[in-house]
Amino acid sequence: MKSTRFSFGSAATFLGTLLVVVSLSFSLASCKTDDNNDDSLTSGIALIGKWKDSYDSTYEISQNEFSNYGYGYDSYAGNNLVISITSNDFSSGYIYIQYTKAYCAEHSNLEEYKYTYDNDSPDVGKWYAISYKSLTASSIQISGAYKDGGETSTETLEEAMAEFTIKNGYFSTYSECVKISD
Repeated sequence: MKSTRFSFGSAATFLGTLLVVVSLSFSLASCKTDDNNDDSLTSGIALIGKWKDSYDSTYEISQNEFSNYGYGYDSYAGNNLVISITSNDFSSGYIYIQYTKAYCAEHSNLEEYKYTYDNDSPDVGKWYAISYKSLTASSIQISGAYKDGGETSTETLEEAMAEFTIKNGYFSTYSECVKISD
């Protein structure tokens, strides 16, 4: 009788330990998102990939980085990506990045329409926002933060979240994109 009780006790201990290990492994699997928005993971997975608009601009989004480029040019890019969802169905929100490459007026020649984006722009290291809407598995509309006389970056993520909003007049023009790869 003593050995039967020992077997049941060992089995219960084993199953309890297994349950804890499985629970921990699921809870530790995540991507970096806005801490105040637990649903960001769902939207973040749909956002990841390469998107192309009708002007052949490519928007590449990974779990940690965002970049925009096209044939023969590189545009802006950033890392430390944070997603903030603004709709109940996860189809719209903001992507915040810390610039690693940004427009540089010093190296650009506006008379010849030559715009330079590089890693020594004054905006590099600062925060920027991209708005997205109408997100599906195969399409999205994307807009970088811009308005006449507006900011081009902010010092902190919190400042970017407060400044770069549709309500503040940014994001008036969106590129319609299709997904070209995951």
